[in-house]
Amino acid sequence: MENRVGFRFIPTDQEIVDYYIRLKNISGSDTNHVDKAIGAVDICSFDPWELPSKSRRESRDQIWYFFCRKDNRGERQSRKTKSGFWKKTGPTMDIFQKRGDREKIGEKRVLVFHSSGSKSKSAWVMHEYVATFLPPTDHVKFLFFSKQVLAFSCD
Repeated sequence: MENRVGFRFIPTDQEIVDYYIRLKNISGSDTNHVDKAIGAVDICSFDPWELPSKSRRESRDQIWYFFCRKDNRGERQSRKTKSGFWKKTGPTMDIFQKRGDREKIGEKRVLVFHSSGSKSKSAWVMHEYVATFLPPTDHVKFLFFSKQVLAFSCD
């Protein structure tokens, strides 16, 4: 997708769930403009440093967006990659419709990448969005990653 001067792709949590995920899950809907901006990737087939090259959008901000089918192999999802795993951090946050009755439309989870054999977390962060208004078997997740530069004090 062409990058325009001054254009930033920064959707809100509600826009991600109520627009992008909804469109990807409604059969027969035209998702051409969404597909040009956000690609579908099997996230766990890659380590996080391999994902930027899979993105359809270049990012100077080091933020990349993807769709990924939900793995329905039971209650607990496996988030293992070739050389590590994604671990959830913090509580699951509810996402509500901004207008009307403010019904719950989705959930957001924050995950951090850990290398196998290492107890410390990396600088790779994933935000996972799931729409709760869809049947559980139909879920397509919306994910975005950011590589944050962290500074640590040596004192």
